[in-house]
Amino acid sequence: MPRRAKGPRLYLRHWRGKSSSWVILDRGKEVGTGCSESDREGAERALGRYLQDKYEPPKNRGRLSDIVIADVLNIYLREHAPHVANPEFLAYTAGPALEWWGTKSLADIRGQTCREYVDWRCKQGVSDQTARHDLKTLRAAINHYHREYGPLDAVPALTLPAKAAPKDRWLTRKEAARLLWAARRHQRLARFIIIGYYTGTRRSAILALKWVPSLHTGYFDLEAGVMYRSGARERASNKRKPPCKIPDGLMPHLKRWRAADMARGWTDVCHLDGAASSSIKTSWRNARVRAGLGKDVNRHTLRHTCCTWLMHAGVPVAEAAGFVGMSIETFDKVYGHHSADHQSRAAARTKRPTKSQGTP
Repeated sequence: MPRRAKGPRLYLRHWRGKSSSWVILDRGKEVGTGCSESDREGAERALGRYLQDKYEPPKNRGRLSDIVIADVLNIYLREHAPHVANPEFLAYTAGPALEWWGTKSLADIRGQTCREYVDWRCKQGVSDQTARHDLKTLRAAINHYHREYGPLDAVPALTLPAKAAPKDRWLTRKEAARLLWAARRHQRLARFIIIGYYTGTRRSAILALKWVPSLHTGYFDLEAGVMYRSGARERASNKRKPPCKIPDGLMPHLKRWRAADMARGWTDVCHLDGAASSSIKTSWRNARVRAGLGKDVNRHTLRHTCCTWLMHAGVPVAEAAGFVGMSIETFDKVYGHHSADHQSRAAARTKRPTKSQGTP
């Protein structure tokens, strides 16, 4: 029986006299990623883009043992990813899945192999929740293949790690001040933190903000006092990005920043010498360490902090949920207990009975 060809995969190439770097191997062809040995995350994104743009897999087979998982992922990235709001995320989650499953077929998907994949990902330093996202992308790819090129003999069921409970790590005022002080020399990071504290906006939306109206990204309208988290032509997604009123405490910062940037012709809010910034991972980690905060404090912690502070301030749940762009049900479930009025009416109904009422 002929040996099944491996799909595109990452390979760490060691160069004589130079630093090692990640390359993509695909049926005898080698493609550079431009990523060093330490930048595996960037290499995985490069692999995802390669799959989406270059690779044309076979189609129209129904037996699970004949269908290579790499082909299923490749089809999904080529045909579905271009139509979603965040194709880069799909490419990122598909890259590791493709690397591990390699030439395995759909018939190889079982509870044990799924658990082995999770173990493999965790050994790379990511959480089981990251591995869960990878497997969800694989599951979506299988369902896409079944709809478009099936029917399959059977649709494999993937075993996913249990979904983690919502994180509730938020920063106290003192912790927030320490983090901002630690970031004071990094202008784009300091701006990111301040905007995050005041608005609870997600990382990617903050980093894409501009000073001028945009069809494809969010922007600040200081005259109207509104922050638009998304552009008019930006694809809708499950991650809500509604506009919100600019908080009073944030407005002076924005006016000062805009005046300085526009004088130089710079239109991006969080920039590096005028250039748009898509990542603050390294500067965030350095600032977190300088501030004496643990690894449980990540960039999403700013959103948790904003939501928690809104509850401490007595803002009604419905108003707070609309402000940060979250459903009322989710906001109340995760942050409602931080409200000063949480269960206050229930507590008031359980006062100690008077003598006239008697005791049980």
